Formats: sequence, structure tokens, C-alpha cells
Amino acid sequence: MYESLSALVGRLGTPYARKLAAASIRIAGAFAGARPSPDMLRRIMGLSFPSPLGLAAGFDKHGALYPALAGLGFGFAEIGSVTPRPQTGRSPGLAAVVARLAGYRAPRPIPLGVSISMNLATPFDQMAQDYLDCLAGVWEYADYITLNLGVRAGPDLHLQENRAALYSVFAAVKKEQALLTAASGYRLPIVVKLDQARGDTDALLGCVREFAFDGLLLSGEAPRMNGAHQLAALERVASRLHDEMPVISVGGIRTAWDAQDRLNAGAALLQVYTGLVDSGPWLVQHINRHLGTTSPRGR
Repeated sequence: MYESLSALVGRLGTPYARKLAAASIRIAGAFAGARPSPDMLRRIMGLSFPSPLGLAAGFDKHGALYPALAGLGFGFAEIGSVTPRPQTGRSPGLAAVVARLAGYRAPRPIPLGVSISMNLATPFDQMAQDYLDCLAGVWEYADYITLNLGVRAGPDLHLQENRAALYSVFAAVKKEQALLTAASGYRLPIVVKLDQARGDTDALLGCVREFAFDGLLLSGEAPRMNGAHQLAALERVASRLHDEMPVISVGGIRTAWDAQDRLNAGAALLQVYTGLVDSGPWLVQHINRHLGTTSPRGR
């Protein structure tokens, strides 16, 4: 029933289909108690994930859905991307997100990641400061932080011509991570998101390794990539990392079999977005049941 309704609403545009999925999550989350089995637990980046399946950033930009997610069986969630200043259709701005997150009591039921980025109008020489403002602002409310490198139709740190700016951002973020760790007494892992449809993935991976970030979020749903190409790319990246850092795979996970294939290809964690829009909140339980004890344990 949900899939038929989603297809009908989707004819009005993707935003409407996403709103339907969000409403379904709120309703289902209020009644569901679908906790993953203990066999699903993953310990990665110093965090405990009840399931390897999480919600991708972009679905819940404001953090409004987070309280409903644990009951649906999600193992973690990533909100955002958050930008320092409000940006229509993208982020309500850092202050608004922090105000919402401050209302969620600790300990959090599932790990909460916050994706951060720069504003569209930010000049290249000020990009690093946008990331630093967001990093400091969400530090006490997140369990890990993801650096979103690209703004579509705007500055894109994936591109070779912007490599100097990328290095500047990475260096500034690593320095700020150390300062915030010393000041707060705890360290948050920082993940870098790489979009395989933009830039040279191998060169960018080298940059991520050089700065010793804590994880890699690999976006695999590119127009030129079918399922086999996505899996091959994931396997290649996971092999190159040699267990240096965990890989989170996002993009194109629509079924339980997609999820299992990504884990088999070397992903430590998974994120869903489009599959949730298409199939509704019960997709999470279906994937968790399918994975069961068959997927490899995280580290």
C-alpha cells in the first residue's frame, strides 16, 4: 500500500515523496519497537551501532525525525548537511539545528552523525571557517561528524582545481578536532564523504588517508554506475584502505539484498535514503531481518 501511494505522490516530485516518507516515519516510530537483535551490533570508530543500517544525511536536514528512528530499527542516523547560515532548501542554519539537538537528552539511543558543509555563497578563502564554525557548534550534540565536500551548482572541493582549498579545509578541521578534544575531554570521529560522481575518487582517497580521518562515507549512486560498478568501486576502495578506516556506503540501497551486497563488498556501515522513500519505514526491519547474523562484524 505504501509503495503505491509513494509512486502516486512521487509524480508530484521527489520532495513530496520524501515528505510522505517522513510522515510515515513519525507515525510508525511512535508505535514501533523494532530493536535489532544483539547479533547486529557493530563497534566502529569507538562507537556502538545496534545495526549497521542508518539514515543518510539529506533526508532529515533538521534532526526532527531522530527521536523516531531507534524504534524503527535504525542503528544510527546522520542529519544535515548543516551550514553556518540558513540556506533555502538545504539547511535551516547552524543555530536552528543546534537548538533542536539541545533538546535531545543524553545518552542518545543510537549514534547521531551530523553532516556539515559550507554555504553556497562562501568564498574559497573562507570555506575552512564555515566547517570550523559548524564543527564547534555541533560538537557536544553529535557522536560523529561528516565533512560534506561539495555543493551542487556551487563550490565543490572534489574537483582537482580546488585541491588547495580542500587541503586548507582538511588541515584546519584536523587542528580544530584536536583543540575541541582537549577542551571537551572527549574525541569525536570525523568522516569524509566522497561522491564518486564528482572528481577523482582515487586522488581524493589519498587526501583523506594523508590526513588520517576516522572514516570514509562513499556515495555510490552515480548516473554512469550500475549496481555491479558500484560494488566493484566499493571493493576497490575498501581494499585500498587495508582496514585503515571503515567505509560507510550510501546510494542505491533499495533492498535487503543490496544491503547484504554492500557489506560483503567491504562496507562497515550502510545508509539508506531513496529506498526509504520508495518502500517506507518498514524497509528497515526487512533489511535487519535479512542481514541477521550473516553479515560480518565491524571493528
